[in-house]
Amino acid sequence: MQKENLTKWPIDEKYGICRLSLISVYQEPRPGAGLLTQILFGETYEVEEATPDRKWLKVKVEADGVVGWMPAAQYEAVSEEAYNFYKDEDFQVVTSPLSSIKFKGDLLYILPGSSLHIGSSELFDMDGTIDFKGNSRHYKDKATGEELVSLAKMFINVPFLSGGRGFFGIGSGSFIQLVYKIGGYKAPKYISQFVEAGKEIDYREIQLGDVLIFGNNKDIPHHAGIYIGDSQVIHVKGKVRVDKVKLDGTKMTKNNSPLYQVLKIRRLMK
Repeated sequence: MQKENLTKWPIDEKYGICRLSLISVYQEPRPGAGLLTQILFGETYEVEEATPDRKWLKVKVEADGVVGWMPAAQYEAVSEEAYNFYKDEDFQVVTSPLSSIKFKGDLLYILPGSSLHIGSSELFDMDGTIDFKGNSRHYKDKATGEELVSLAKMFINVPFLSGGRGFFGIGSGSFIQLVYKIGGYKAPKYISQFVEAGKEIDYREIQLGDVLIFGNNKDIPHHAGIYIGDSQVIHVKGKVRVDKVKLDGTKMTKNNSPLYQVLKIRRLMK
């Protein structure tokens, strides 16, 4: 869709927040046009433009920087002040596989990685607007390597879904990004970003929670996973699964394996 066919969205409605279990963001303003990412409950986004009929909004997702299209019917406005507050202040991140929240009098089920902003100047208050049932942790409480591994294992057998960020379908990079978010860290989503994220680690110094970057038979980075100990990685191949790896860079026998060769080990935890 060309830029001249778009409509500027009202400046006073530039910021939004997800108040559903999740919102899907697509490559084009039409259903089934290629899922780019998903916005989880409590996550925010900026509105850039709209289609002329105002049925679709072009948004930039704060969680992973992805720009794409969401249905305008799922838009919920938030002020610029609140938007900035949500980004900078501490919040709770949902850790349980399936939790519930009473929002505006209705029961809503939310997924791991959802954000809960609770406070007098935030979206919710403590006077009955929110009734959360599940487990969560403060985003500012940084997880240890062991805790990251535990969080990652919660997703075992979740099916692969390109662009997915939910418990019923997740992408390879989104899996790492979401696990790190739940653990209190900001992580990239794409393999091109992982190769420069954090700092590089020698395989002899590897720790739980480090990110393994794999290359193909031409030494091109094309896959990543989280190290969970005992020469094992948890990653997405058809589903979230655990596999053995060779940490020293030795090449696997099968060159069609996503774990063909460890090119780099990156430490994102600080």
